[in-house]
Amino acid sequence: MRLSAVKITNLNHALEIFLGTLLLWVCLRGLGDRNPAWAIISFIVVSDPDVRIAWPSFISRLSNTLIGCVMGILSLLIFGPAEWILPFTLALTALVCTNLIKTPGSWKIGPVTTALVLTTALVEKSSTVGFDRSLQRAVEVLLGSLVALMLSWAISRIQPTPPRPRD
Repeated sequence: MRLSAVKITNLNHALEIFLGTLLLWVCLRGLGDRNPAWAIISFIVVSDPDVRIAWPSFISRLSNTLIGCVMGILSLLIFGPAEWILPFTLALTALVCTNLIKTPGSWKIGPVTTALVLTTALVEKSSTVGFDRSLQRAVEVLLGSLVALMLSWAISRIQPTPPRPRD
């Protein structure tokens, strides 16, 4: 029995998810990360058995996350952990991302990241906590996204993804 191109692609993707999750979980937990959720989430968002699809996802995920972190940090540096900055900074982050990042829908990651940075700082009433959260999120997103890109590339070399049918 011969596997269809779709089934091969599905198996490649399942293998990629298995390997990437295992690698990230074991490595980051071994380094003391109590909850490497953002690395695993970023890995899943970026991963694709076709490296030509994974690459733009990698660029989008990384750039939007960095914009979100920078916007959150700047807001905390300028205004401190004041509650009124949350809606203002999220709206401003959305505006920056929609004008800089042209991948449809991907701009949502920037405000999500800003929200994580700011809400943590606001709840704890500490800009330092927001800075720490920002750095942790950026590092985890970078690691998860890089692992996804590397595994997509490696799996595509071992078992090339069949051409996708055109619409």
